Amino acid sequence: MVLNLMQERLWEERRSDFTDLKALFMNCTLKRSPEVSHTQGLADRSVETMRRQGGAVEVIRAVDCDIATGVWPEMTEHEWDRDDWPSIAEKVMASDIVVQCTPIWLGEKSSVCTRIIERLYGNSHLVNDQGQRSGLPAHGNQRSEWDTGRRFDFPDPDYR
Repeated sequence: MVLNLMQERLWEERRSDFTDLKALFMNCTLKRSPEVSHTQGLADRSVETMRRQGGAVEVIRAVDCDIATGVWPEMTEHEWDRDDWPSIAEKVMASDIVVQCTPIWLGEKSSVCTRIIERLYGNSHLVNDQGQRSGLPAHGNQRSEWDTGRRFDFPDPDYR
């Protein structure tokens, strides 16, 4: 992956060290491998930046996995023949950062992304070794936090 000049400059001037972080990127494209995924093309810039900072990165193309529909941690216990989610959920729990990458179709996330969100929600009762819950989004820039005086490097709490 080639970074543009500004990204290269920022990488050279970096002050961060991500060598202790593991990131899991979940590509929710509708295109199976080996078809070109524009979603992956966009994600590749973040993946490369994370790797250059020393972070460990894994990318899963969800559409290539057999992820059963439902909200139970293991759908084979609920009459599904196969479910790759349990092994993916282990990777989610072992990651410090989980990034869901999705195309936008008519203003909406992909159906693959929706399925991943449903499965994450089904695991939201689980807690990892650091006491973090699975499947709960980390917002960080919420109006309620701004109202209490906290700031998150954004001039406007509605900016995302």
